[in-house]
Amino acid sequence: MPRLCDDFILLLCFMLLLCFMLVLCEDFMHSVLPQRALSWALAFVGLTFAACDADTTEERARHVELHFAAMVGDLPFACGETFVGLGTTDTSFEPMDFRLYVSAVEVRDATGDWHPLALDQDTPWQHQGVALLDFEDATGRCQNGTPETRTVVTGWAQDEVRGVRFEVGVPFALNHSDASTAPSPLDQTALFWNWLGGYKFVRLEGATTGLETGWQFHLGSTGCVAGDAPGAQECAQGNRVRVEWTDFDPATSVGLFDVAALVRDSDLDQHSPSTPRGCMSGPQDPDCAGIFARLGLAHGGATPGPQSFVRVGSR
Repeated sequence: MPRLCDDFILLLCFMLLLCFMLVLCEDFMHSVLPQRALSWALAFVGLTFAACDADTTEERARHVELHFAAMVGDLPFACGETFVGLGTTDTSFEPMDFRLYVSAVEVRDATGDWHPLALDQDTPWQHQGVALLDFEDATGRCQNGTPETRTVVTGWAQDEVRGVRFEVGVPFALNHSDASTAPSPLDQTALFWNWLGGYKFVRLEGATTGLETGWQFHLGSTGCVAGDAPGAQECAQGNRVRVEWTDFDPATSVGLFDVAALVRDSDLDQHSPSTPRGCMSGPQDPDCAGIFARLGLAHGGATPGPQSFVRVGSR
């Protein structure tokens, strides 16, 4: 658009020069040609300013990159590493997977107003307001993952970004579809339960001292009721985590997903009888209570507090 505006200005200068030359020619002083030429020039001036004004509006849009990282306490999350001191038993933890979806991303401007961030759509990592963050790289025991990682959410904002808020999860309208035919990144079958249950908003897995074959945490909606069409009509527990930072500078800030903080009140070395190895978001699974409290989500009748899974750090 800037090049187009420059071309308009150059052409405008040529037209105005031509008009003045015609006006100065004595043979044309009493003809209608100079008047028409001046009319054309004035009309062209209006078009030029309109085009340049549109260009200015477009230039005000800012491309925004929101950076994220996975941590285990003060240490960067990494496949192939073994972390110690996790949970209520201070167990060891060897990562096997860590991926999650974020959506409903909004940014706060200098006046304090919130606006949706228009996510880029020309990437396999983002689609219709949903972005996939992938912290595993298929090394070590992360064999169910992919070599590619993704630690950034990108999009367009109209003003300077002073804050960020988003949800960890997939919107209901997109959550209960067919992952085998969905566009990327909603085509990840490893992050999908079924049409009724929908997607795994968070998939975190790792081998611990007591559960060598793997402790698992899969966050998703539960209590979903089937409708007339494939999918869910409604879900009793949506289980989407709301995160809001009123002070977040994309140039200097990073969102940190802290595994150690998430499991601080959980026993990763054993699980309750007749329950999965870890937490599959079951509303009656006692092994989910500590994790859901850290996510700021209601579980088993407990009143949720603020989430402590995600925090702001400095890049």
